[in-house]
Amino acid sequence: MILLSEQFSFEVKFISEWMSQYIGNGFKCYKEYDIPEPLEAESSGEQLTTDMGKTALLIIDLQEDFLPPNGSLAVKDGRTIIPGIIDLMTSDKYKWDAIVATKDWHPVDHISFASTHKKEPFTEILVENPVDKTQPPMTQVLWPDHCVQNSKGSDFPPEFQSAFDKVLSEQKVPAKLVLKGYLQDREYYSCFQDVWGIHKTECTQFLKDNGITDVVSVGIAYDYCVLNSSIDSAKNGFKTTVIHGLTKSVSPENEEKVTESYKSHNVKVVETVSDLF
Repeated sequence: MILLSEQFSFEVKFISEWMSQYIGNGFKCYKEYDIPEPLEAESSGEQLTTDMGKTALLIIDLQEDFLPPNGSLAVKDGRTIIPGIIDLMTSDKYKWDAIVATKDWHPVDHISFASTHKKEPFTEILVENPVDKTQPPMTQVLWPDHCVQNSKGSDFPPEFQSAFDKVLSEQKVPAKLVLKGYLQDREYYSCFQDVWGIHKTECTQFLKDNGITDVVSVGIAYDYCVLNSSIDSAKNGFKTTVIHGLTKSVSPENEEKVTESYKSHNVKVVETVSDLF
């Protein structure tokens, strides 16, 4: 497995640096969903494009706390992409070989919460490597409480939840919910691993178990978790494409720089679904 360990230089405030790679063990997940085991099945019909292999749809953090009008970290116009993502996930026009939906899934005292440190949101602090205290600390942006486990803010929007439940129950294609951010002592922007590159989620293994070679990413936010998840996807050996029109940014004014970072990390950016064909 190849890990993301490079420093980004955007003016966006999200991750100051990625540290060296360490293997951690003994981590405890605060909560596990009861998700059906993925069905080992071959894709039916045509592939999405002539130059794609087995392709997975990766839907990042489409959760109420990231959506207006009431989300604690609402991304402007975030709800406008929901119908397009549902269509992309469910329409017979698109023959996915696997589908992954991700969630931020934080304990109430998560290290990224301003309330945990009794500081104002968007303050920056230094945090230690959770495994190797001899390593240099990392800058952590402190966020408003968001996506707390089993809270309303952690929920998918009802229309997306209903559509994803149907995908899971029908088992026409391997599908999985991947949780991230459930370890209290570290930040996660990627659905593949924490920011230190220590703890890995089950995302990579699920994709590899289903023979996936290509990944298409959508969701929230283009300049945070979609970005880091897509870069990690490419780093893990998957040919990765982001559909920009089915994402939204926290800081749209920085999208040009963010898009350049996608490209410099071997992630293709297209504007619409039709550009996949």
